[in-house]
Amino acid sequence: MIKSPLKYVYLYIFIGICWILTSDQLVTWLAESTGFKPAVLQAGKGVFFVLFTGALLYFGAQRQQKQLSQSEKEYKSLFYSNPTPLWIYDQQTLEFIGVNDAAIHAYGYSRKEFTQMTAGDHRLSDEPLKGTSHSYHESTSRQHIKKNGETITVLITSYKFHFKGREAVMVMPVDITATILQEQKLQHAFQTEKDLREQLQENMHIISTSLEEKRKLAEVVARINNMVVITDPYGMIAWVNQAFENFTGYSLTEVIGRTPDFLHGPDTDPSTQAYLMESLQRNEFPVIEIINYTKSGHQYWVEISISPVYNENGVIEQYISIQNIITDRKARENKFARQNEALRKLAWTHSHALRKPVASILGLVELCQTTNHDEQIKELNAMIGICSRELDYVVKQISQEINTIERS
Repeated sequence: MIKSPLKYVYLYIFIGICWILTSDQLVTWLAESTGFKPAVLQAGKGVFFVLFTGALLYFGAQRQQKQLSQSEKEYKSLFYSNPTPLWIYDQQTLEFIGVNDAAIHAYGYSRKEFTQMTAGDHRLSDEPLKGTSHSYHESTSRQHIKKNGETITVLITSYKFHFKGREAVMVMPVDITATILQEQKLQHAFQTEKDLREQLQENMHIISTSLEEKRKLAEVVARINNMVVITDPYGMIAWVNQAFENFTGYSLTEVIGRTPDFLHGPDTDPSTQAYLMESLQRNEFPVIEIINYTKSGHQYWVEISISPVYNENGVIEQYISIQNIITDRKARENKFARQNEALRKLAWTHSHALRKPVASILGLVELCQTTNHDEQIKELNAMIGICSRELDYVVKQISQEINTIERS
């Protein structure tokens, strides 16, 4: 079956040839049968042919316009029903060109309220948006304000493109407020640990100056909540405080004469222990972090600060080791690092993955508007469908990965 627009072309050619071959005989017959003048019938013949071909062209154009309108509706449906917030704004005027339903739901503004604003109205950042040098960021973070006044931090992925003859920017904001709060909590934990380390150094000074009298030393150390281990110059344990016994489950009698490496286990890094021993041989006393194990086999992270005790001849007589449990801090560090790396990879990967199908769809839509050939339009529509499904798949993957990162 012949498809438009060739159908109309063939029909027009057929009717035109038939009209050319038969219209004169028809006019002669009508003139003889009705008595009308041949000139009048000739004029009527021309008018009829013009009206008929005009109607044929009108219906063909109307059908093509309907197909173009359907393609545009499908693209708009893909944009507006997307589960990820999206909007498009004019790069020069900052006016919103389009805002999808997910953005309206996330920010609380109605579609009408969005159209009455510019792309700068919902930002707390003082950075200007006007002009091409400030309007485009492929991946960056910003603070946005919702309609209810809530301030959120978002990771912005955006890119420029031509939209209906205008320089436009498409934006995909991802809410990373929870991640920022975790980072702030981690910074607070670092500050707390720093304060604790300073306190530990003061405690070490107290211990070092109190070694002249073991009774006084025992009284001071007993009041310290951190674990304290005292060894001889060869690394043999001479004494541990009550905090060490309570946490590790080992009693003083069980550990005297043993080296601290009996606390090590499968996940202990041997290179850390080797580094510590090499440093002590060079009379260096680093602060190290290492995995140890309790008597029951429970794994824990510990920060170890070592200070030497010298005799009157300047020879090291003992080592004092103060140990701070940092298991919770290590867990927070690892969790934050995994989430941060995952977000960076996600932003980089999908900013490029989104660009290809969207740019293809926009280009195909513009091509549809410049051609009148039905066959070409059908092919372009099929290609738009393929690109739309590819874009939908990428967006769903982004949403799933963001949810996975937030739950991790």
